[in-house]
Amino acid sequence: MKLYGHIGLVFVFFLILSCDKKQTSNNSAKELHATIDIDQTQTPISRYLYGMFMENLGNDNVGNLVDDALWAELLDDRKFFYPVNNDTLNPINRKEKINRWRPMGNVVMDSAGSYVGVHSPKILASTEHENGIQQSGIAINKGKSYTGRIILKGSESVKVSVSLMAGSDKIQTIVFDRLDEDYKRFDFRFNSSIDDQKAKLVISGIGEGSFTIGAVSLMPSDNVDGFRADVIELLKELDSEIYRWGGNFVSGYDWRDGVGNPDLRPPRYEYAWNSLEDNDVGTHEIIRFAELIGVELSMTVNTGFGDAHSAAEWIEYCNGAPDTEMGKIRAANGHPEPFNIKMWCVGNESYGWWQLGHINLKNHIIKHNMFVDKMLEKDPDLVLIGSGASIEEMTITANAYLENNALSDQDVVQVAYDSADDWTGGMLREAKGLDYMSEHFYCAVDKRFDLEKGDYVDVDAPLVDWTRRPANRIKLKAEHYKEYHERIPSSRNVPIYLDEWAYYTDWVHPTPTLGVTIGYARALNEMFRHTDLYKMAGFTFATSCLSFTDTELDYNTTGLMFKLYKSQLGSIPVKIAGNSPQPEPKYAVGGDQPKEYAGGNLYPLDVVATLTKDKSALVFAIVNPTSEERTLNLDFGNSIFENKIEKWMMSGSSVDARNIVGQEPEVKIIQSEMDFTNTLKIEPVTINVIRYHLK
Repeated sequence: MKLYGHIGLVFVFFLILSCDKKQTSNNSAKELHATIDIDQTQTPISRYLYGMFMENLGNDNVGNLVDDALWAELLDDRKFFYPVNNDTLNPINRKEKINRWRPMGNVVMDSAGSYVGVHSPKILASTEHENGIQQSGIAINKGKSYTGRIILKGSESVKVSVSLMAGSDKIQTIVFDRLDEDYKRFDFRFNSSIDDQKAKLVISGIGEGSFTIGAVSLMPSDNVDGFRADVIELLKELDSEIYRWGGNFVSGYDWRDGVGNPDLRPPRYEYAWNSLEDNDVGTHEIIRFAELIGVELSMTVNTGFGDAHSAAEWIEYCNGAPDTEMGKIRAANGHPEPFNIKMWCVGNESYGWWQLGHINLKNHIIKHNMFVDKMLEKDPDLVLIGSGASIEEMTITANAYLENNALSDQDVVQVAYDSADDWTGGMLREAKGLDYMSEHFYCAVDKRFDLEKGDYVDVDAPLVDWTRRPANRIKLKAEHYKEYHERIPSSRNVPIYLDEWAYYTDWVHPTPTLGVTIGYARALNEMFRHTDLYKMAGFTFATSCLSFTDTELDYNTTGLMFKLYKSQLGSIPVKIAGNSPQPEPKYAVGGDQPKEYAGGNLYPLDVVATLTKDKSALVFAIVNPTSEERTLNLDFGNSIFENKIEKWMMSGSSVDARNIVGQEPEVKIIQSEMDFTNTLKIEPVTINVIRYHLK
């Protein structure tokens, strides 16, 4: 889609209108009236609803933890999982980009003398020319320094050079000698005199004999305990309160591989994402990350290929006293005091046929209960989150009728309550230790689930409809949980932790445009309408709030919205009586279609009202997902306000406007003040936060 720069406001509205021709206008003449009684409040908004989700590996270019944005390591495969050669990678690596080690001269993979993993590259040296290995595609900046380390052993006469290069030119070279038959660590530092997105690290030796490389690392010197300093700064400013560490990779993850000396942690093939897990970011690192950005952490145990005993040992490793079996190991790894991580997810998407070790609901409940018993033996104060999937999630992910689900009728598309495929229902009835239920959803910008076809179909919908899809999924879960509460009274005590949610089309995040971000704002608005049920959330991913390269980053439109909402909205929802209910659903109820559209009773606007914690201000979040200006008339009853109103308006040059690092932002937040009024003009395709100060 064409992107436009900032232009005059009148022309902006023309562009927006032209981008959204299918937007219905039969509501444009209807006066929107809202009555707000500040004494009619709802359950406070949990600060955890602004939470984020992270996993080590995942899809390309969406900000997963290790590959794309957060971890500062500049080298791929730094512990040599793959042989150093020019052959096709085996096993495959599904990453779009992996910088490979390439041989320079005679290189063999030494299994008998490996430092970590199954083999290490052994270079047969020469007295006449340098032999070694190299990796290109490293991004460096002029004026920055880079620190590294290399683990070496070899013949005494061999001198090893580590060079940072731009093309054929050496930026800097550091030489190490005094090798011996045992591996030793050597530290080095480079200072870059140029900008280069394709720099090269060359490790070469000259002399008689050979040398072997056990591991090598290169990071910007300003990294913070291994994390990119710039990413830490921006994520801290989001003030997200809670992060969940989990995801698909957990179903094949052994936590023991991720503790201890990072250079000696074995690289593993990660079967959930068909990629390489270096095990550089493990328990200590992710807990340190949470400390750095000032959030609480929920962690996820492996109920896929994992076992209850291993999960319990991980609990003891994190929370046990220094004299416990696992606590002693933690202390030896540099942290004598317990981490005291209390929130734990018992599995990730256990309902999904795509999960490693997937089993049916009946057997998963047994397994869940075994895990809970073992985990609580180690720490009875844990807060445990069960792996749920309500009716709509089980339906639209095809868990009701796929052949590998042996308990299902192959002709069933829509999952029925109390059936063998009602995953959340079964968990609520029989699972132990449910302090929260995990729920997930991903929905498409341009697709809907068709109940007759049992599959997603393309749909060309106006902005007001496609930006409602995330909110619809949130409302659907609320509808299903209302039914669960009737059928299973004890379930009323189990709130939702929506620990993964986002748009997600064909396994790829959509481009974070203004339109997409409007969808995310509407999702948050819908959570705020159901604060009795939704208590925690985890947006996929935290780094999906950023536009980034290997060397630069800034907030994208989604990050701007999260920061605006968290910093300016109140925490006590106030009921709104509106005069414009949602239209009737276009499609049959079921699948991803709720009984009533999400969005509140001021259609086509999406409006929530909140009081600040001290009740000194009434703050509105108002989304206009249409191409027309809308007028909103407010009746405050007996409430009296100060004269000045504060307004933050997020708008852009078009529905497709983006903020891309290194380019002029196309979406901005404009802050302004105005005199008191009870008639608001809400501009097209905008997200607005408006604050009235109470007297």
